[in-house]
Amino acid sequence: MDSSFRSSRFDKLLVECGRLLAIAGDHERALSELAEQLEHELPETSATRPPDSPVAGTVDQAVQAAPHDLRASVRRLLETARQQRLRAEGLHAGLIGEPTLQSRSASPIVLVVDDSPDSVETVALFLELSGFQVITASNGLEALVAAHIARPDVAVLDVAMPLLNGLEAARLLKASPVTQHVRLMAYTANWSIEDSALKEAFAGVLAKPANAEKFLATVQQLAAGA
Repeated sequence: MDSSFRSSRFDKLLVECGRLLAIAGDHERALSELAEQLEHELPETSATRPPDSPVAGTVDQAVQAAPHDLRASVRRLLETARQQRLRAEGLHAGLIGEPTLQSRSASPIVLVVDDSPDSVETVALFLELSGFQVITASNGLEALVAAHIARPDVAVLDVAMPLLNGLEAARLLKASPVTQHVRLMAYTANWSIEDSALKEAFAGVLAKPANAEKFLATVQQLAAGA
């Protein structure tokens, strides 16, 4: 099965991301207008009524409380819409290669890519305990998107993966001006670490399971730019 990643697919992803950003912006604006309208048009809540005001049971209490509950609900939805819009902006900025406003931490960022959930969890936890920031992906295609957004310092990739294998992902990461700085490490059980294609695509190649000290030393060396 052909698992190669074509530029046309990435172009379609970029177009869809642009549409998502536009929809998120429209959603936020509509909710903002609704929130402003509710603030001006809805009556005050029952909490502001005088203590001796007549209230005809629980139904009336619910009706009197409804304006306040509605305003609060719209405000919560507005905040959610803002968060969605910010995420869409970050994704779009990453795909087109623009720097995001989010500041980078002093700790190196490592992208861990493997289609085995157990392997991803083990490696990610080990690196986090060793002082790295870690993001994960389950195949090469996810790795491309994650790398364009997060701009990791190092990417640790399995090689045999669905959709887009680690070798193809490594070549595309090196070809993109946005991710060409990422130092790439292959961590695989299904390929020979002596394979010339792996040595050409990756700055480091280790076979699973690797010695913990050797694995950490390799990642640290790549993070340092060596």
